[in-house]
Formats: sequence, C-alpha cells, structure tokens
Amino acid sequence: MIRKKYGGFILILFMLLSISVYGQSILDLIPYNGTPESFLVAQIRADTTATGGLLPDRVYRLQRTGLYLNTEIFNVDSGQTMRMISTDGTDIKPVIFQYPTGTGANPHRPPGNLFVLRGGNLELSNVIVAGYFEPVDTNLNNVQGGLINTTQPGCYITIDGCILTNINGQHVRTGSASQTVKITNTIFANMGALTSSNLGAGKGLDLREASCDSLILVNNTFVNYQDRPVRHYNFGNPLAGTGNINYCLIDHNSFINGMSFHGLLSLGNVGSQVFITNNLFVDGFALGEDENEPNGTRSAEWANTGETYDNGNNRQTWIFTAPNDTTQWTVKNNFYVVSDSGQAFIDDNSLRVGDPLSWHINGRLGADSVNAFTQLDLVLANIPMLMTNEMRWYRSPSGGNFTKNTPNSLIFNVETDDMDRRGYAYYADTLDASYPTSSPAYVGGEHSFPAGDLNWFPDKKAEWETYTPLDIVVDGEKDAFYETLTGPADGYLQVRSFSFSDNGAPADDADLSAKMWVGWDNDWFYFYEEVMDDTISANAANDYQVDCLELKFDPQATDSNNTGSSIYGINLTALDTSTAGVTVFNNLNGIPASMKQWARKTITGGYALELALKWPVITANSENISVGVDNVFGLGINNHDNDVSTRQASITWAAVLLDHIWDTPKYLGTAKFLAGNKLQFIPTNNMTGVTNSLPYDGSAAGVEQTSSLIPREFGLNQNYPNPFNPSTTIEFALPKQATVELAVYNLLGQRIAVLVNEDLQAGYYQTSFDAHSLPSGVYFYRIQAGSFVQTKKLMLLK
Repeated sequence: MIRKKYGGFILILFMLLSISVYGQSILDLIPYNGTPESFLVAQIRADTTATGGLLPDRVYRLQRTGLYLNTEIFNVDSGQTMRMISTDGTDIKPVIFQYPTGTGANPHRPPGNLFVLRGGNLELSNVIVAGYFEPVDTNLNNVQGGLINTTQPGCYITIDGCILTNINGQHVRTGSASQTVKITNTIFANMGALTSSNLGAGKGLDLREASCDSLILVNNTFVNYQDRPVRHYNFGNPLAGTGNINYCLIDHNSFINGMSFHGLLSLGNVGSQVFITNNLFVDGFALGEDENEPNGTRSAEWANTGETYDNGNNRQTWIFTAPNDTTQWTVKNNFYVVSDSGQAFIDDNSLRVGDPLSWHINGRLGADSVNAFTQLDLVLANIPMLMTNEMRWYRSPSGGNFTKNTPNSLIFNVETDDMDRRGYAYYADTLDASYPTSSPAYVGGEHSFPAGDLNWFPDKKAEWETYTPLDIVVDGEKDAFYETLTGPADGYLQVRSFSFSDNGAPADDADLSAKMWVGWDNDWFYFYEEVMDDTISANAANDYQVDCLELKFDPQATDSNNTGSSIYGINLTALDTSTAGVTVFNNLNGIPASMKQWARKTITGGYALELALKWPVITANSENISVGVDNVFGLGINNHDNDVSTRQASITWAAVLLDHIWDTPKYLGTAKFLAGNKLQFIPTNNMTGVTNSLPYDGSAAGVEQTSSLIPREFGLNQNYPNPFNPSTTIEFALPKQATVELAVYNLLGQRIAVLVNEDLQAGYYQTSFDAHSLPSGVYFYRIQAGSFVQTKKLMLLK
C-alpha cells in the first residue's frame, strides 16, 4: 500500500515537472511501466484530480514507440476538450491497447470505449488505438464495441494521422447529435469480430440516427470491414429516417476489402450538399448484390431508400440515402476494382458486383452520373487478403446460413473463418495501398491527382496540399499569366516566317508569323497565340489546308515508334462558319465539352487563337502525358497559311521542320514541365537528339555581323560550300543602314525561305541556309537592301 502511494506521488511529480518544462498546455504521459498508476486513463485522472478538472488548454502527449494500456473509459463533459497527440518524429506512433479491466462481472474484457463524449469534444492526432491487447491472441474473443462514443449532443470530433483497429462494433460512434466529425489521414482497420458480435457490426463510423452538421472524411484508408465504413440509419423506424448530415465530404479515401454486409456508405438523411469524389474502392462491396437472398436479413437495412426488387427485397447498392429533392450531389472521379478473388466469389455464388449508387442518387446526378464511377484493373502494393473465408462462411448452411447473428459461437472458427486480421504493426509499417503510376486512376482524380488516399503517394499529397489551379480564362484575350513568360526557356515562342516546313515558305512575317504562350496545371494544357496573317481564309477542302493551328503531341517521348499511332493531334481553325465564305472549320469535334475550351478573335494584322485541353484527352497508343515538374512530352506546332484556296506555307516549331511531324514522333521537339505552371520549349527530339538550331526568341535566323568595318558598297557573296548538303553560308555587305530581305527561291520563282527580314546597321554579315527539308536541285538567293537588289545561284546536292 505504501509503495502504491509513493508510485502515485512520483507520477504526479513527474507530471508537474513536465508542466514546468513544456508549459501549461502540454503534459507528457509515460508508457505503461507495470504499475497501475501508468495505465493511460489513470494518468489522465491523476492530472484532472490535481488540477480540479480537464484544463481548457490541456494537451496530452504520448511518446513515439511507447506502449500504453488502458483499462477504463474517460468521459469528456460539455465544455471540455480532450486533446491527445504524439511526440514529433518518424518512429512508430504511440500505441494504446484497450486492456482487460480486471473488474466487474467480466474482468477479462477491455473497456467498451476509450473516450465517451458527454457533450465534450475530442482532438486526436498521430496515435494508434487497438481495441484489444494484441500480444495475447485470445484477447480477440473479448474485444468490445468501439473506441470513441458520444452520449450527449453538441460535440465535435477531429482525428488526424491515426490508426484505429480491432473492434467488434465501430471505431467512432455518435449516439447523439454532433457538430463536426472530421477525420483525415487515418487508417481504419479490422472492423468487426464474430467472436463477440455479429455481421451487422464492424463499421468505421456509426452516426446512428443522430444529426451531424458536417461529416468530413479526407485521405483515409478503410481496410477489412465487415459492415459499412459509414453508417447513418434508423433501424427502429427506417421510414422515419435520421437527423440530417447537413454537409458531407467524402474525398480521396481508399476502401479496401469490405464485405459491406448492410452497404458501404449508408448516409441516411442528408442536407444541403454531398460530395463523394476521388475515392478508390478495391473489393469495396465484396459480398456482392444478392437480390435473391433467402431471408432478407442482409437487405433489411436498405429500407429507407424505397427501392426494391420484384421479389420485394430491398435493393442493395453501395451508396444510398433517404430520397429528397433538395440535396446538391457531386459524385465524380471515383474508381473501383474487383479483384480476381472477388470476382470468383461473385461468380461462384451467382451474384452481381452491384451498382455503386441508388436509383435516387443516379437520378439526382443526371448526365453527370456517367462520371461518377469507373471500373478498372489494378493491384495494390501490399494489402491483406480479401475476407472470402468469412464471406463464404456467411453463406454456408453450416456457418452463418445467411443470418446476421452468429447462431453458435462454436460454429465460427477464427483460424479458418476470420478475415485476414493483421496487427497494428502491419498497418503502421507494412500496409501499402499504392498502385502503379501507369494506372488511369493515378491521374484520374480532380486536378489529375491520384484517386484514393493520397498518403500512399507522398509527393503527390504534398503537391495536392499546396495546389492552386492556373488562373486562365479561355476567351481569346491574353491573360496576365502569359505576360510573365520571357522566352522558349519558360513557355514563350516567336515563330517567324523563316521557320517554315516543306509545305512552303511565307513571304515575310506579315504573311505568316506567330507569337505563342503556353501554361499548365494538373487539369489543363493551355495555349494562346497571336498570328500575323495578311490574308485569313478557310475555304479549302479540309481543316489542315486552311489558316489554322495544328498541335501534335507524343505523350511518352521515350519509347514511341515512327508511326502516327504514337501521336495525338488537334487542329483549330482561324475562322468558323459565322464568317462568310468559310467552307471548313474544326472545333475540336469528338472531344467532350467538359474536356476542352477554345476561343477565336480577329486582331490587327491577323488573328488570335486560345485553347485548353484536359490532359486525359491527350492520349495515343494508350499512353498519357505524365503531368508533373521535370517530366517531358513530345510536341510539334504548325501554323498553316491559305491565301487562295489551299495551303501555300507553314511555320513550324519542332526538332525537324517537315510536314510529317503529324505522323513521325522522331521529328517532334520536347516540352518540359517547370514549376510555376510553366513549360520549357526544347527544339530537340527526346529520342534521337536531333536539334533544330533556328531561333524562336524573335531574333533573325542566325544573321551575324562579322565585322564592324564599313564596306564601300553593297555586296552579295557566293554561298559556300556550293554545292552543299544540307546547309550553306551566305555573306553580304551593307555600306549603310538598310532594311534587308534575303530570301531563297526555287526554279519556279516560288519563295521557299526568308533568311533575313529586318533593319541592319552598316557592316559585314553572314547567315546560314538549312535545306534539310528540300529536294536536290538548283535554287536562287536574292537580297534587297534599299535600292540594291542582287540574285545568285546555289545548288543543293543530297
């Protein structure tokens, strides 16, 4: 007795020292050390006794790697807030085991809850709570109902970064009206135990029939659940309904290995808004849809929907509510997977996978219901096995025999029939619900983030936490963002008339040239250009023979072949049918309206085009662009010119200036994602290393002043080498300042290249002519500088 008193005194003294060190708000609790005084709630009671109650700013801090045992419930009364956190660090989080009470008629049982909120609040962060003492396996036989409960209205619950595991009922239960229940970055595991309860138990969160002002579940993983991850249902009177969940946000969660005995998300009565977005379900409704279950026991808790089968059984869907015509529903970007073992169970028992949404919710979504759920195949990195043994036991005449309650505890054999029940350590350091980045789900969430719990993709989660969409309005006007771009290194190109392809050369920059700006965010590729074009036309036979923009993408510029199947392309014409004389135009037909934006505008000397495409649109050969800083994709840009009735010329940005960028990945340049929503234009093919050396910063095509001496007269020298292949040098002299045009013509007198078109000071100059895109033959080059005009011949010999 004396020793016990002394131990208690030392413990209180330790706490007081902790207060003096850490300040009055934080109190460090010691792990269990074998004494009764070190039980978790015993330490908390010692503190509240010493201080006359739970202090308003008290925070209890637990040590990482520490093991804490708890033998009693702590009640949090109205006006109080229980705050519990862990120490900082990367070691395993502190573990709280619900431990046999050692008292009462069943001393072998742990307490029924850790915290009961009697009008008070709870803030729980970065701790692990297990419903029984796991080191002794047989303790599973005595596991109790839950971890957190409310018995009086008005509470709020905030849980972040925790692991909650091993109960027979539910991890969190609100038996009375609550303000906000917000749970983030938490793993809910091992929900349900037929050793001490029934198949209708085993939930993550049970709101009973109480109201909840706001329910927020973001970036959580629910794994191994017998019943519903979320239950809100009035079992006693389903048609009377529940209190409302006024605001509901279920976003970026992963639901894995769930029987879903009475459903998956049973939301009861809902209020103004419900968001179910960006979630991943892997065998999330594994018991399947069983229209013909023999006794209706399972389907009984879908009675609030009013939806039934022809045989009278309630219709079994994953997500359901009591119907109303006022709630605003947003359900999109959710993905689901049925594993091989899950499909085998469905097939073996002549079941259906089931519809994710009730008819009512589908009807409220209308056309948007097509974007609500997408089925795909993927395999998670490391998860428990699907609970098919327990599911088969439920259906077996010698097992559960389609009943909810265990007929005889001796019938259920934990060794052969239980779920793949892993201990807390597995969930803390081994569970891995990530999936291949090649899966459509990886970019399938909103803003192209991965679907499901983002904690399994830490880099993406960090990006998501700070993500802001690019503020661009696609209206044909130059947005402020574009004013921040300075050149090809960050997303601004000036494509002058000398950057032509084998389609032909413009006469000069006024005939065809363009300034281009690009940007990106996780949702959109943005493009804006101002084109100088002295004759705007759209009267050709197809949309690439008219004045238009043509973009070519190679989504994965590392492994593409030499055919067009690796390239995705779109055209946007300068004019549409509202302009007289237009015979053909392209409005990105075939792309859903939600995935594209564009605008046209006439400007002085030409036109402006603006375009935005959602990244999933840009696909070729089943490849998508990997959106993210430092990633690359292949890109080629054409602007075509039609001054009469067909295309006469094209200006191009690419690694190789040939028209066949439309079907040849090795001709494309490279675009690289930069931070700050910017893209770098690299005129080099990512596979071959071939580089286009023309300038795209507004300067001339490589004209270089070779001497500052002043010539006595104008002159044009013979090119060298000559014959040449594929490039040659041309020199000229200016005795005074002049506007110089140096162009190349073919034997028909057609201008095929403009090498210089700008004002130059007096001096000696040279420029180069690259004829890689031209056939062998005789050509002419002609200079005009003021009144001086001279022409010479050159020969391309390939």
